[in-house]
Amino acid sequence: MLAVLAAMDAQILTSIAAKTLASATTLLAAGSVLVSAVLRSLTEDDRKYLARVAGLMALIAAVATVLRIPLRASFLIGGTLNGAFDPMMLGLIADSPLGGSVLVRLFGLALILGISFKSRFGLAVALCGALVACLSFAFRGHTLEEPRLLLGGLITLHMICLAFWLGVFGPLLRSANRNASRTTGALAEEFGKKALWSVGLLVIAGGTLLGLFGVTTAQAVTAPYGQLFLIKLALFAAVIAFAALNKLRLTPALLAGDPQAQHRLKTSIRLEAVLVISIFLVTATVTTITSPT
Repeated sequence: MLAVLAAMDAQILTSIAAKTLASATTLLAAGSVLVSAVLRSLTEDDRKYLARVAGLMALIAAVATVLRIPLRASFLIGGTLNGAFDPMMLGLIADSPLGGSVLVRLFGLALILGISFKSRFGLAVALCGALVACLSFAFRGHTLEEPRLLLGGLITLHMICLAFWLGVFGPLLRSANRNASRTTGALAEEFGKKALWSVGLLVIAGGTLLGLFGVTTAQAVTAPYGQLFLIKLALFAAVIAFAALNKLRLTPALLAGDPQAQHRLKTSIRLEAVLVISIFLVTATVTTITSPT
């Protein structure tokens, strides 16, 4: 694995950075919409905040997503700058699974902007966009292999659950900075109850995907792909541990009015955010430089 990482050049690092940014901002935009639609304890001010986050992240995600096409074209032509602007290579990439994924994602991101319209219809449009944006992850890579329908469904479910989890970080952190402990506790309690379903589905979908990709075999674990996936799993386990701490210790303390619980929650959320960003980075690295086979 170290040899593979050491062999990365500037072009590969740029591709990994663009993929990480595109994935993180896409899911944050989608997650902000999902959280706004699902959590009832949010205030009107919280929903306005989520609408702003969703819109901004959707715009950043669109730019980062489109950027992946010239980066891929440059990679295929030897990492030269000319490749990024070669009409033939750009057309080739646009007609590839990556191009299809980009098109679907841009459509979903455009729909997410509907959350800026302060109406149920606008939220419904944005919600459809969030689902389409999560679906875009199933249009390339190993999900195009058989069983394609199962793989695509699992990837989409995986992304929806991850987006929901990611989307609540901002409102919780904002509430901890602005509101009383019990108000933050009520929001954390509602999310904790509804997140149980998303965590369960996230684990089931992720575990099934690992099995279908063959990462559970001894050969895969000794290969760079499997080793990087083990790092990703370790990071995910750490996120789960923080989530359990929040639900079992911090949420009851918040509801009890513990003045120190707010500070501990903010620290926990920031650490979770760092871990999640690390997961995005490892995932981008895995899918850029290695393969299960």
